[in-house]
Order: sequence, then C-alpha cells, then structure tokens
Amino acid sequence: MYIIEILRWIIAVPLLLVWFYFATTNLRFLFRNIRVGLDAGPAPVTIVGGVAGCLGLLILPWMELTDRAALLWVPLFLDLGSAPFYLSMLALATWQGINKRAWRNQPDYIEGGSD
Repeated sequence: MYIIEILRWIIAVPLLLVWFYFATTNLRFLFRNIRVGLDAGPAPVTIVGGVAGCLGLLILPWMELTDRAALLWVPLFLDLGSAPFYLSMLALATWQGINKRAWRNQPDYIEGGSD
C-alpha cells in the first residue's frame, strides 16, 4: 500500500503543477488583454489546465475520495481558461443572439444591408 501512495503523489503533483502553470498563464493573458486591449489574442490553451487540476485532485492520496470529488470544480473555476472562459463565451453568444433579435424588431432595420 505504501508504494501505491508514493506513485499517486508522483502522478498527482505534476498534474497540479501543470494546472498551476496554465492557471497563471491564463491570468497573465487576461491582464495583457486588459492592458493593451483585446488585440493581444486569446490564451493559447484553454481547458487543459482545468482538466489537469481535476485529475491531480482525483489522484491525490491526501483526502478521502468523496472529499476530493466535492472539490473537483475548484480547478475548473480557478483556471480562467477553463469554466470561466466557456461560460463567458456562452453568455456572449446568448447576448449577441438576443441583441440580433432585438434589432430585427426595430422599424429601421432592413434585412440584407443598406442601399
């Protein structure tokens, strides 16, 4: 049983370090986008950090499985490239869809462009 715990630590710690690296990289990209505008581009990798953090927590021999399973959402939300990125994209797509429908109800809106 002792060797299994060592192997779990050996696998879990690098996965959590990968999560930490991607979380800090995505945070750095966010601050760069705020500082120079949206011309800096998106983060290069979005969901990898959150998934690595979830796997690292799942493998970690530190707590009971039920306690670790209850914390699986934490890496996904702390890494801005994972859940917050996809939720913001969903909100943006919804907002654009609502605004497009609102413009179609205006009397000055002409389908197909201007003359």
